[in-house]
Amino acid sequence: MRRTLAALMLLFSVTLSAQKFGEMEPNRFTYISAGAAYPYVGVKAGYEIRQDVFIEVQALTDGGGIWKENVFNDWRSVSLIRALSLESLHSEFRAGMGIVQSEERLTNQRANSFGIAPQVGFTLLLHPKWAASSSITWPLSSASNLTPGILFSIEYRIGRYEKENGLH
Repeated sequence: MRRTLAALMLLFSVTLSAQKFGEMEPNRFTYISAGAAYPYVGVKAGYEIRQDVFIEVQALTDGGGIWKENVFNDWRSVSLIRALSLESLHSEFRAGMGIVQSEERLTNQRANSFGIAPQVGFTLLLHPKWAASSSITWPLSSASNLTPGILFSIEYRIGRYEKENGLH
């Protein structure tokens, strides 16, 4: 009787937790983030191409001509970001490098300036879909009046499952 009961419990627990009956836990994430930066307003989006490796697009503007004086160059960047998960703190440390582009003319400069943009950041996971994020990006370019963007934002995370070798 004990063997039959143990076999039935094992059978039900295996079938109820089998992957084909339940929803898969996400192993990749995409995020959209918007917030305030000094001296900019910024938005960024990231797509996880491999485990803990993101392609991130970021845009920062000083609101020139719209809500304040046009003092700093607006800029955009595309970066490759590596994330280090800190499970005990429910957070991630992110660092990477990218290409920065600015085309706004404030002084006597070329119309289209490219450079590099190292970035470091920290993300605190508040909920499986929401996080508080901060990052510092240094645009190194021949364009004048580019200042580092210190961005504090709220991040919305979209999880997805991608099959990897050995997982079914």
